[in-house]
Amino acid sequence: MSATTRTRYRPGVLDLARRESYLTRLDWGLRNLPSRESRQILRDLRRDVTATAADIGMRPALSDLGTPVVLAEQYTAGIDPEGPRYGSGAIAAGATGSAIVFLLLAYAIGSGQTLAAMGGGVREVTLWGSQIILTSRADVDSLEIANVLPLLLVILAISAVSFVLFARIWRLRHRSR
Repeated sequence: MSATTRTRYRPGVLDLARRESYLTRLDWGLRNLPSRESRQILRDLRRDVTATAADIGMRPALSDLGTPVVLAEQYTAGIDPEGPRYGSGAIAAGATGSAIVFLLLAYAIGSGQTLAAMGGGVREVTLWGSQIILTSRADVDSLEIANVLPLLLVILAISAVSFVLFARIWRLRHRSR
């Protein structure tokens, strides 16, 4: 190998842990940026810090950046971090509503199988104002829901609470100032 050929720098395990810890804390501070933009920032910083660490070491390279909180504030200075996150709220509401429906169906299937194992029969349950009738006979297995509106309203209300919490809807009043 000639004197001008330079070997590629490979940080040690401790240096990698320091770098990734710093970038993880920075990523938390960048949470109000679009995900594509924050991933690009982290990718560029990872590359630049590693290149700088090859010359001066990982600790000085990270300390030259400052604290992750201050660096994140510099990146997010031009956006409004106080606004609600409607997308997160919609995903949470959909997941909550789906989970409730899934649990209700699992209960209905389990109750139907229990009725079948006991020789058949009819089971009536009142849930949130809706009448649910499970029937299991040799010729038919059925599930009937009478007055489904209260059941749907409760599922929607629980999903709405999930939406409000995950969207942080109370931040709307900060935007109007």
